[in-house]
Amino acid sequence: MRTDRAAVPMRSIQRRPRDELGAEAVRIVATVMTGDVVGRESELGSIHAFLDAPAEAPAGLVLEGEPGIGKSTLWLAAVAAARERGFLVLVSRPAEAERALAHVGLGDLFDRVLDDVIGELSPPRLRALEVALLRDESTDDFADARALAVAVHDVLGLLRERAPVAVAIDDVQWLDASSASALAFALRRLDGPLRLVFARRLEPSELEQAVDVQRLWIGPLSVGALHRLLHDRFGRPFARQTLLRIHEHSGGNPFFALELARVLDEDVDPLQPLRVPKTIDELIRTRLVGLPAVTRDALALASALGTPSESVLERAGVAPDALDPAIAAHVVEREQGAIRFTHPLLSSVLYNDLGAQRRAVHERIAAIVRDPVIRARHLALATDKPDAAIAAALDDAATIAAGRGASASAAELAEAALRLTSADEVGERHRRALAAARAHRASGEWTRARAIASELLEESGIGPLRADVLFLLAELEGLDRAVALLEEALHEATSRPTLQAAIQCRLAWSARFAKGFDGALDHARASLELADEVEDDALRVDALAMMAFLGSAVGDPEATAHATRAHDIAVATGDARLLRRARFALLDTIENSDHGAARALLEREYQESRERDDLSAAQALHSLAWLELWSGQWERAADYAERAYDLMTQYGLEVPWAHLPIAVVAAHRGRLELARAHSERALQLGEEQFGRHTPVHLGTLGFVALQSGDPQTAVRWFAEAEEVTTRLGWRDAGRRWWVGDQIEALLTLDRVDDAVRILDAWENERKPGDDWVLPHMTRCRGLVAAARGDVAAAASLLKDAVTQHEVVGDAFGRARALLALGVVRRRGRQKRAAREAIDAAIGGFEEVGAATWIERARTELGRIGGRTREQGLTAAERRVAALVAEGRTNREVAAALFLGERTVETHLTHVYAKLGVRSRAELARVYPPDSEAAEQSSGGLTISS
Repeated sequence: MRTDRAAVPMRSIQRRPRDELGAEAVRIVATVMTGDVVGRESELGSIHAFLDAPAEAPAGLVLEGEPGIGKSTLWLAAVAAARERGFLVLVSRPAEAERALAHVGLGDLFDRVLDDVIGELSPPRLRALEVALLRDESTDDFADARALAVAVHDVLGLLRERAPVAVAIDDVQWLDASSASALAFALRRLDGPLRLVFARRLEPSELEQAVDVQRLWIGPLSVGALHRLLHDRFGRPFARQTLLRIHEHSGGNPFFALELARVLDEDVDPLQPLRVPKTIDELIRTRLVGLPAVTRDALALASALGTPSESVLERAGVAPDALDPAIAAHVVEREQGAIRFTHPLLSSVLYNDLGAQRRAVHERIAAIVRDPVIRARHLALATDKPDAAIAAALDDAATIAAGRGASASAAELAEAALRLTSADEVGERHRRALAAARAHRASGEWTRARAIASELLEESGIGPLRADVLFLLAELEGLDRAVALLEEALHEATSRPTLQAAIQCRLAWSARFAKGFDGALDHARASLELADEVEDDALRVDALAMMAFLGSAVGDPEATAHATRAHDIAVATGDARLLRRARFALLDTIENSDHGAARALLEREYQESRERDDLSAAQALHSLAWLELWSGQWERAADYAERAYDLMTQYGLEVPWAHLPIAVVAAHRGRLELARAHSERALQLGEEQFGRHTPVHLGTLGFVALQSGDPQTAVRWFAEAEEVTTRLGWRDAGRRWWVGDQIEALLTLDRVDDAVRILDAWENERKPGDDWVLPHMTRCRGLVAAARGDVAAAASLLKDAVTQHEVVGDAFGRARALLALGVVRRRGRQKRAAREAIDAAIGGFEEVGAATWIERARTELGRIGGRTREQGLTAAERRVAALVAEGRTNREVAAALFLGERTVETHLTHVYAKLGVRSRAELARVYPPDSEAAEQSSGGLTISS
């Protein structure tokens, strides 16, 4: 919406931070961010809303932020989005060195389009443009400033008559003054709509004073988005705690993060500060030049403390006014009694400058802080020689930190205790090495944990700890290697039933592919027997949860009872970890149709685990993605799946199931290449880690091939999936969601008998009360009847399938049944009924976002005689078109119709193509809202199929 130019000249979309990196940062360029846009969904949404909003006068969007934050990347995305919407985009990307030159920006903007309108300009204005843009080399005359400004106004007006116009200028602070002045003159006098998109880092430009603008502050990337950026750039994952340190030191700035990551080894020592590369060091130091020595000393102390309180600094002897120059220079700021660096890298540079003085600084800090964890950390950093007293204090501090949920701090303290343990204290060194490895595993630094545990295992004389080390290492290795380690650990732990119980439970998980789920269940049962023997509730819950997981896959009727018992025990103990474990066990046994109960459990678990920065957050996201997929909320499912994958890889967990459900969700949404890439990578990992393929990825590749129009390849993938699930003992029909697609592929190849064989077996494995899978089976029976030529029976079965899918809330399954029903009716020459069914199917596919199936249904609709979809709009498209024609934004349309913004964009694309329009203004002219649409938009909307 427009703002009132007289009353509110500028408005902010997001609050701007109090400090920027400053003018000295001009040497950073934005070329580091020229790839895909990562982690900027909200900003992209604001850009799209700006481009889609109705406008009666020139309006601008200003992208502002610190150097390297990604403004240029978003500016490029805005340019691309404007072009996709039919805008004629005039582009300029000035450089600092060009600021003193004349008319360079105008040359960039008009050079490629001027010939289209030059013949319509009056001679004085044409002359001014030719001189300014150096088109007339025969004269040394200067361009008349007023004639040039009027000419710019005329050119913009003429271009706008041909297409909607957007002016896009990156680094607008470097735009030469002559170009800025001429453009500002033109914009102030231009009637009618025109879009402007500027990116800048410094003070507002003259152009921003000429039009109504929105300001979009570009803030830091999230941890997950930063991980995707680094992984894409360097081709490797970064351990969770290393990633968190990069994020903290870079402040979420993509350029700084890339430079920090570029100089890191794969095995990062968590006890050492991150090295600041020269590219950043020189930039940051410009902020520190000229500060008094007493201020630099106070800042160095603050850098070692982190975010100290002013009272702590006073106890350390820092005068109250010592930091005033640093505050004036925006190096630090006071915030509720604490001193905080305005950018984390300022602290890093100052700390690295301490050099040999660090130990003295940390010793000074240890003498004044009271918290045992902080004090122990500074004591450790103050010495490099073994010290039994400090090592013992570090042991205690690590325990306290772990109890507070500070897993990274606990790991740092545990390894520091190991470092300060004398080589003569062999037993203590072994014990502390195991504790450090466990702490690093808990914090997500699996590479570091594996390194410490492997070194410990190579030492002789570790005695009973050998079984513990083997058990820990098994959790950090691939499944085949894990099974071997666990079997060796089981042998070493013959006199320790408690450890044996834990080993048997882990064996149940690790051996499930090698021994099948039935064989794995034997290990879980052995674990439960040992847990009962030692009367350990924690071990009981773990064993029962594993039995529920494995049992639900093989159709064990006791699976639900095991999960319930695990939950009852966990509730009785009140232990938070056991309660989480028991919740996931219950989820393994909840029926697919009970989405509400599952969602409540998962959302609670995710919130709790996210607050702890715990790996179980990935498991919760993983499960939420599956849940939303089956609930028909595919956009939300895709978001959960991507976040789960990112988080698991941050923890160093690139295992086959890390690529689930991201591959399955992508396959359903029609993003076939993404689904294929994840599934093929998962198969490769399965071969490398345990010599086998995972069945769900095989089924996913079959589903992808079927949607790609290659039933032969689909059948091969499905056959391998069937072979693997049979060997594993999977007898739960609901887990093998792809079997219906396997049947459809076989029928496409006229292999009716094979299809019936598969369907019979699938029906026999359906558990009583599993209402979710029943409609799919009914649909397949209808497809078989159609393949045999029994149109009446097929139509009856498919109508039943539609109803059954409605009952369980399966929108995608309902749409597929409707599509099949429409095809059967078409073959039965029931054109109107066929069209109604397929139209409803298209609506269902559009509701969930099943792109491949939308196109497939459109093709089927086109085979029906009479009115075709291409000659008119669907009901959903009519609703969207009516609201857009009223002047609503995509976001407002999405809210009114209870759709996602991407779904609205898809509908609008189809509307443009069918009506032959290129803009919202054209749509408003050719599609006036009718009374039905108006009623719907004002609250009379009836959602129907």
